[in-house]
Amino acid sequence: MKHPLSENIREAVFGVEDGAVGNLGVVIGMAQAAAPNKFIVLAGFATMLAQTISMSAGTYISIKAEKEYFSVNKRDRKFGREYAKHKVPLISTVVMGLSVMFGALIPLSSFFFFEGIAGIIPAIIITLTGLFLLGVFKSKYTNKPWLDSGLEILIIGGLAAGAGYFIGSLFGRI
Repeated sequence: MKHPLSENIREAVFGVEDGAVGNLGVVIGMAQAAAPNKFIVLAGFATMLAQTISMSAGTYISIKAEKEYFSVNKRDRKFGREYAKHKVPLISTVVMGLSVMFGALIPLSSFFFFEGIAGIIPAIIITLTGLFLLGVFKSKYTNKPWLDSGLEILIIGGLAAGAGYFIGSLFGRI
């Protein structure tokens, strides 16, 4: 039997990246708005819990739907059937939930040590470092060179975080 994480690498990578980038936008947006640190931390935890519940529920429902689809459409995509056959919705759900929580804690952790605006730069640095390390971790399961894998997630996640920051800045001017 394969290790549950190797069967759920998609959920692990997706969860950590989504949790980190999504919560980074929330906490730095709150800090930019000069919210008190206790509100930044509260918003970060609330977002983490909402993301965890939403992404976990979505994972469970989507894997079940995929398995149900391939059980009645036997001729469709051999790879899809084989992939879906090995997925265990409950395990995938737990992996996704824990990954989202872990990812969301990355940018939030900055505000345990820095107050308000002072936490923005450390949150960005910690999150980008975490995204790079996520790529390095992913390379263990994909045989992709660790530097390429790390840079790939760093760049994609960094662009997503940058876009969120830019959009937030536009709304800050309204």
